[in-house]
Amino acid sequence: MANEFIRLPYLFSRQALPPGTPRWGAEHKRFVRKYYKRSVGIKSPIQEMPVFESRVEIAPDLKDSYGIPTIRLSGHRHAEDAKVGKFLALRCEEWLKEAGASRTWLSLPGSGLSGGQHQAGTCRMGDDPKTSVVDRYCRIHDVDNLYVVDGSVHVNNGGFNPSLTIQAIAYLASAQMVKDLRA
Repeated sequence: MANEFIRLPYLFSRQALPPGTPRWGAEHKRFVRKYYKRSVGIKSPIQEMPVFESRVEIAPDLKDSYGIPTIRLSGHRHAEDAKVGKFLALRCEEWLKEAGASRTWLSLPGSGLSGGQHQAGTCRMGDDPKTSVVDRYCRIHDVDNLYVVDGSVHVNNGGFNPSLTIQAIAYLASAQMVKDLRA
């Protein structure tokens, strides 16, 4: 659990308002001005359960301004994510009350897709092709000279931003690619 360390006014006005607070108009602006600097959010990320039906696909019917097909996300969250999210939200609320909060409210995860976090685990790294997609150097087990070098090779991300780990994996994979090319 940690405080929401970078909460810009826009995010506060859209995501952090208590139930019953107007979402627009003069009363909304008054509330945001008064409470933006007088509030704190406590978050506790969860490790989302994999859902087989979830996909990232090329959307041939939707193109960007250059005419390049964009991606389409599909699927849903696992039901266990809601249970874990509620459990952690209640622990965050306990923390705030013990710290002297005068008012608290919960923000619970929904059942829809989440695509804004540090996604991981879709191309598991390992030695056994039956239980993993890539080897220790990020080479796909079943395809010669094809590498996957991103967060998807992690089983999960643990509790921290995975950027440095992804950079280290990229360095290791790149060194192996160079070695393979020279051989």
